Order: sequence, then structure tokens, then C-alpha cells
Amino acid sequence: MYPTSVQAEQMLLHCAHARYVWNLAVEQHAHWKPGRTSAPGFAEQCRGGLRLRTRA
Repeated sequence: MYPTSVQAEQMLLHCAHARYVWNLAVEQHAHWKPGRTSAPGFAEQCRGGLRLRTRA
């Protein structure tokens, strides 16, 4: 497989975004301390976002 230059550029951008999100998660995990509740899960975040949109 030989991607076109546009495809290669898009893949590099996608990987950069994925790395940013991964590093953000690692950083947030490093700040967690015993006794602190965990961050809301994916489903809870989605419900929270839905509540914000329906209020507006």
C-alpha cells in the first residue's frame, strides 16, 4: 500500500490528534490521588452534554 500525499498527510494529522488525547489522559491519570473520585465515564459525559444542550 502506497498512500497518496494527501492520505499520508491526513494519517499524520490523525496520529497527532490521537497522541494528544493519549498524553492528556496520561497527564490526568497522574494527577489522581487516593480518595478522589474518578472522572466521569464516557456514557456519563455524554448524558451530561445532552443535559447542557437541552437546557439551552
